[in-house]
Amino acid sequence: MTENNELFDRKHLRLWRISRQADSISTIVVFIYIFVIFGQLLQYSKIANSQYQTGLISLLLKNPVFILDMIVQMGGGLVQGALYYLVLKGLALGLNIIVETDINYRENKIEGGEEE
Repeated sequence: MTENNELFDRKHLRLWRISRQADSISTIVVFIYIFVIFGQLLQYSKIANSQYQTGLISLLLKNPVFILDMIVQMGGGLVQGALYYLVLKGLALGLNIIVETDINYRENKIEGGEEE
């Protein structure tokens, strides 16, 4: 048990906590950007009602340029959210790999020292 505690020191614990936080934040980012996309959809609906005095569906059928603008704006938000998610997830996985590699290296070093 003491060898295990010596292998997992304060450095590893700090990196592991940052990794866990990045993983949690990546999940939160996904939900935030989903809400942002729905907010944009509601904003487009309000624009259709206030400026064109028609519903969103009828405006989309009458004006194909409005569809293109809506797709570009919502797609941009989706891509941005996916990018943030991937960066945070990659950071979390990278830090986990660093911690596990260092612990495995130390374990092998200790085992190799005992056998000789």
